[in-house]
Amino acid sequence: MSNILYAPLSQATFESSAVAKVESPLTVTELARQLLPLKVTNKEIDSGLKRIYWLGNYTHKKKSKSVDNCKQNNQLKRILGLSRPPKNVLSYLDAMKLNELWVSYIKKIINFDDLRKRGWDGTPGCKHWEALLTSLYKCDFHGAHIKVISSKCCSYIMVAGVIILETKNTFQIIGVDNKLKTIPKEQCIFELNLEGYFIQLYGKHFIIRSKDRSKKKLKENLILEL
Repeated sequence: MSNILYAPLSQATFESSAVAKVESPLTVTELARQLLPLKVTNKEIDSGLKRIYWLGNYTHKKKSKSVDNCKQNNQLKRILGLSRPPKNVLSYLDAMKLNELWVSYIKKIINFDDLRKRGWDGTPGCKHWEALLTSLYKCDFHGAHIKVISSKCCSYIMVAGVIILETKNTFQIIGVDNKLKTIPKEQCIFELNLEGYFIQLYGKHFIIRSKDRSKKKLKENLILEL
């Protein structure tokens, strides 16, 4: 096997291709001067060949890691004990005062008198039903009085009380026994009484923080299950 990687073309090859044999190879600058029109000056050719393209000098800049303020705030809340309400301090009567504030708040969010005037009759799928559920989904539930009507864990069924703290995965409520109870949202169905209308909320759709839920778009299949 030959160690020769390449060899110059023979004279016969040049003659068959009708290309003149180059005795001395030209540089890129000399070739450009021969091929380009006469109006292009040598100075323009030299500056064009020396041009630096930005893609050739592009270097990837690493983004500096920004400090996550949310994580710092969460750590501070844990240290101060703000993520867990104090036990045996709040009573059901105190929670009902919070519920009164929530009732006045929800009346501003959902105006049932106006809905009834526009043809809303309270049956699922009726006129303006989606608008009602969208407003209800995005509202704040701190102070709402809820009751668990269905759950895979039978000990949660029929547990009722006022929500004093909502986290991503749980509702923390105080019932008539003045005890703080933590109810997981997933696998539970809650009942909410709004001016005589009993609305069932599927907890699996509320596994999100309340401040993030207000920005989230409500899906159509979620509306059917609310």
